Amino acid sequence: MSAETKKKIRLGKIEVEDSECAIVVHYEAETLLKHPSGETEVAERKQSQKKIKIKTLNASSNIPLLAAEVTEKCKLIPSSRIGLVEELLYKLQKRELGVDYRGSHDSGGDYAGFNDQELIKRASQQSGQQRAQELDASVDELDQYMEALYEDLKEKVKATAKICQLARRTELIEVLLGHETLFGALARVLREDGRKSMDLAINILTVFFAVSNFSQCHHVISEHQVGDMTMRIIDLELKRSADREVELKEMQQAGKKLSEEQTQKLDKAERKQERLLYVCFYMLLNLAEDVTIERKMKKRNITVYLCKMLERKNVDLLILATTFLKKLSIYKENKDKMAECNIVDKLTKFVPVSNDVLLLCVLRLLLNLSFDPELRDNMVRNGLIPKVVELFPNPNFQHESMALLYHISMDDKCKSMFTYTNAIPMILNMLLQVEDLHSAPVLIALAVNLTQNQRNAEVMCEGDGLAMLMDRAMAHADPLAFKVVRNISQQDESVKLLFAPYIAPMVDALKDPATSTDLLVEILGTLGNLNIPHFDYTNLVYQHDLLSFLTSHIHPGVVEDDIMLEVVIFTGTIANEALAMDLVNSGLVEKLYELMSEKKDDDEFVLQITFTFSRLLLFNATREALLHYTQVVLYLVELLQDNNKEVRKTADVALDLVIDSDEELAEKVRQMKFEAHNHDWLEIIESDDVAASGDGAHVHDEHIYGRGVDMGDMESDDEVDYDTGDGYGAAYGDAAYGDAAYGDAAYGDAAYGDAAYGDAAYADAAYADAAYGEGMQQQEFWAEDDPEYDGDYARDYAGGYAGTDADGALIYDS
Repeated sequence: MSAETKKKIRLGKIEVEDSECAIVVHYEAETLLKHPSGETEVAERKQSQKKIKIKTLNASSNIPLLAAEVTEKCKLIPSSRIGLVEELLYKLQKRELGVDYRGSHDSGGDYAGFNDQELIKRASQQSGQQRAQELDASVDELDQYMEALYEDLKEKVKATAKICQLARRTELIEVLLGHETLFGALARVLREDGRKSMDLAINILTVFFAVSNFSQCHHVISEHQVGDMTMRIIDLELKRSADREVELKEMQQAGKKLSEEQTQKLDKAERKQERLLYVCFYMLLNLAEDVTIERKMKKRNITVYLCKMLERKNVDLLILATTFLKKLSIYKENKDKMAECNIVDKLTKFVPVSNDVLLLCVLRLLLNLSFDPELRDNMVRNGLIPKVVELFPNPNFQHESMALLYHISMDDKCKSMFTYTNAIPMILNMLLQVEDLHSAPVLIALAVNLTQNQRNAEVMCEGDGLAMLMDRAMAHADPLAFKVVRNISQQDESVKLLFAPYIAPMVDALKDPATSTDLLVEILGTLGNLNIPHFDYTNLVYQHDLLSFLTSHIHPGVVEDDIMLEVVIFTGTIANEALAMDLVNSGLVEKLYELMSEKKDDDEFVLQITFTFSRLLLFNATREALLHYTQVVLYLVELLQDNNKEVRKTADVALDLVIDSDEELAEKVRQMKFEAHNHDWLEIIESDDVAASGDGAHVHDEHIYGRGVDMGDMESDDEVDYDTGDGYGAAYGDAAYGDAAYGDAAYGDAAYGDAAYGDAAYADAAYADAAYGEGMQQQEFWAEDDPEYDGDYARDYAGGYAGTDADGALIYDS
């Protein structure tokens, strides 16, 4: 049996090509022979190299993105070496152009799909790491660097700078972690001399920051209490900044000005301080993967410190601060603290901003904060709506800006503000262009919410807007597009009239066997809203045999409730004197009465059936059928005691129609209405009469709800079976279904708002930034846990927005 041959690649040095714009990857290829006996033999070992030419490298090149592309395409380079590749590309850029562009940002990159960590790494330099001076550091001289930590301050700065240089190389992290005393010595120097030299603090914290990028190494930072020292350094630097501002203000009040030399010195000090703060906050962000550590940061006022960073001008620091704040904003305590710091006022100045990455981070933070109604109002007061609308055309911000505007659109008082922007035409254009609207739930939710406003609906219908929308909805048989159409159809008569040419095609689609249930509901709902004066519904019903269709779709237990409800509404819309006898003969009136008994505990059905009855009572044939062949009057009287205000109001209107139309019943109905409205008082009087007259006293023959009342032809041999006392439920609310069918109540908020999109899909999955590493070991290095910081906000504040667990699940973000 022949030996098995295998090839093995060992990665060597990666460096810049001296003579051209390229990166050279050195590697060793081994050919191994595995004999049947199990022994392995090296048959050949060959040193090779691969040259990666960088064809497009200029001042506007996105180096982090280019490094990721090189690492992905070159199979020899593992993903762990992306930092080294990025550094080599910066060297090439500097060599080719003669300038170091590591501090600049490409505003044309596609950042929409990046998470927060990728945004920071790709769009901004890693502060102290990337700005560190190039030093000839060697891991073989690590012990010498350690000895220098016991020298004077200047030598300590040099030694820590070289150790920092080593820590920048990912492949050496394991070597550094294996050193017994390195991190203990660095922590000691930071504790003793960190306040004396900002360069020293930057170098040491950069080393610990490099370690913090690996979740399994976080215990090294905890054991040496570096987190506590970092918070103390941040507090110190912010106090220094505050003192400096006070001094400058005093100089201005005294009429003094800084000299050019003083100004340069001050700028240099601020830049160095921002580098230090960047490293501090970035390391804390990595450590905040552990929620227990994040709680300790919260107790040390990390939220306030980060909000103060929003007053800075350094782009890298702003990106980091907004990213960190977004992670913290998922808890109520942190959100409230941000509100106290006027965070919305500080963030809106960055919308828009020239740096795309910063703008995206700001939008994501605002989106998290927009779950709070007060903060949403603050955003509106700061003029955020027109600013965000202008970001629609940019695909980098389209998702975030649309979601943010959706949250704002949930407030009725804000809907009209969209009328005076380009939002409605742009939304219409997107609705027409998107092939599958199921892939754009936020777009649909925003469109549904905005079209609840009369003026917004009119703007969407301007020109050929309604025609194009109807053509798109009919051509694709799209129920989501019809949700928007349905909302438009519930507006005033001027808008309803525009639907006249589309009623017949919608009825054709209604009777098409291929029509889905969802589409059937939306078309019926749209037709039910179109109570257009002078429209010939009689001819429409006869041409399409609508009565048999409607009758066949009132079948409890067989037909879905949503469809039956819309059939009830549509029946009330088409009812007229010419169709009255046909409505009776088709059995539709009887079906509606039976449905009332079947659905007496469902307020939506009760309300709409009662309204339809009030419509049918206007016409002779249907009125005769209801009054003399059903006990509808008794039902209506019973509904006067319902817990739902709208049900009571509609029932009262229907009884007034009975009184106006039938003189014989008028007095009896008035008596029953009186007894129903004064039910409690009559019970007291009746009980007093019984007590006064004794056990044999005569009690009123006429029961308060009409049982035993002589109703003439209305009286039936069958006893009426309906509940008393509890009414027909109290869950429906005050708004009639036909007037607020979708938008905030049914579709906008519930389907794609707080529950589906706001918390579950968008906040937790896309932007909430859950812990990056699982199962990491972390020791506590701050004060005891805050018992109040337990994530209750995820339950109390979010309510039904998303699923939450006992630990306080994320409710807003990535």
